[in-house]
Amino acid sequence: MNLSLQTPPHIRSKDSNFSMMLDVFIALIPVYCMSYYFYGKRSLYLLFLSVGISIITDFICVLMTRKIPNIKDLSMVITGMLIPLLMPVTADWYMVALAVIFAIVVAKHPFGGIGQNVFNPAVAGVAFVTICFPNEMFAYVKPFTYLPVNIVQSISSVASPAKALSLGGVPSFDLTDMFLGNVPGPMGATNILVLFSCLLYLVVRKTITFSMSGCFLLGASLSALIFPRADMTGIQSVFYEMMSGYMVITAVFLINDPVTSPKRAFPRCLYGFIAGIVAMLFRHLGRYEESILFAILVMNASVWILDLLGEYVAHYYRRKDSENRESEKAHSMAGKDRSDI
Repeated sequence: MNLSLQTPPHIRSKDSNFSMMLDVFIALIPVYCMSYYFYGKRSLYLLFLSVGISIITDFICVLMTRKIPNIKDLSMVITGMLIPLLMPVTADWYMVALAVIFAIVVAKHPFGGIGQNVFNPAVAGVAFVTICFPNEMFAYVKPFTYLPVNIVQSISSVASPAKALSLGGVPSFDLTDMFLGNVPGPMGATNILVLFSCLLYLVVRKTITFSMSGCFLLGASLSALIFPRADMTGIQSVFYEMMSGYMVITAVFLINDPVTSPKRAFPRCLYGFIAGIVAMLFRHLGRYEESILFAILVMNASVWILDLLGEYVAHYYRRKDSENRESEKAHSMAGKDRSDI
């Protein structure tokens, strides 16, 4: 038997790492277009700042580990693009820089770099900044508030739908506005229509499968239906929970990271479903208005358990299939012997 040594992530398809990351890059462009539409040029400033720092930091880390930089590695670009989308447009440059540096230096390269990190770097970076600057991380402005690149005066913030839910209230926003992104919130997480369009593109391109995203939303929806956080019906709870905060952007871009998710189909569905329930649990018990990112980190750390379960199930069915073939072969031989007699 000939074995070939390959570097992770191990992708079981005809697509290369580069093509898959390129698809994610393309899918993120419409999200930034909507961010620019709602908030103006400051959203692009945060994009270029984040991606630039991410590339430089990753390049330095690669050189420090005495490796050869891979020009086809877009992982640091994807990380740099995701981080601002999970933050308010009012975020200061040092918050973005700190999130990116933490993502690359702490969450990615100490584990071996691309394909070997235990935690999603973008999620880890934004979660770290959330702990450091909780007030600034949830200081949102109304859509169509066009801020200058350099904010020199205090900005009055408004409450987001996630904030109303965290306080036990019912959001005063129209569901149609929430679906179209016309509500305060993270820079790239409010427009549900665009995010679902990105999900459709990635599924059609076979960059991701719908199973994990669907199971994540299913788990979260069932939790919202059974345990609503505010004085509203279960159906209302599902709609408001699904269209507020990080829920949909997590289902599209964060939960489907091939490095920090299980490798087999059954564990991936189970991972998504449990992640949805854990996300809602963190929403109920977390100290912040939005705690889904911490739920994702917990699930990242639990992937190895689901991978072991997946291997056990796969081994069980392979053994049963082998036993069935041996049984059929034995019956066939017995029938042949009787015919000879």
